[in-house]
Amino acid sequence: MLDRRALLALAALPALPVRGQARTRYVFDQSVGRIGFSARHLGLFTSQGQFDRFQATLLIDPNNPQNAAVECVVETGEVSIPFPGATDLLRSEAYFDVARHPTARFAGEANGLTEAGGFPIAGQLAVRGVTRPFRMTARLVERQGGVARFQAEGEMRRGEFGMVADRTLISDAIRLSVDVRIQA
Repeated sequence: MLDRRALLALAALPALPVRGQARTRYVFDQSVGRIGFSARHLGLFTSQGQFDRFQATLLIDPNNPQNAAVECVVETGEVSIPFPGATDLLRSEAYFDVARHPTARFAGEANGLTEAGGFPIAGQLAVRGVTRPFRMTARLVERQGGVARFQAEGEMRRGEFGMVADRTLISDAIRLSVDVRIQA
């Protein structure tokens, strides 16, 4: 059963504008959103970073919001993490290998709702020339005036994309998070 917040979030979505088609297209980037990541180190602490440049498109049907689609391209060289040397390490051949793979991509579609009111998004994540299935769960977390705020989270395994350096220091599981405000 959907909780009360999920039902309120869904009730707010039909107010998004319809522009003569089933889905309305929104384009956004780092000026209105954030794509972050976190990793565990030695099982003791967590580091967090973000991608400073990306371009994304959201297609959403205001009358059927659980059938949204999203596409995103991230510039892997535009990554930041607040530890000395960590940004250069992430850009290196051992991790994102930005010289050969300057972008990462995700394309997915939501289809239905979770019991907690999230939109499961299933798609394909491409990092370092490797494409794998990837799942995220998105939520409408706030709607005020003409602005809707969405958040999404998912977990990738860096080893599946060839990022196998420092396995004893850095966890294989990397949590990805998205937070975006869209002008409706």
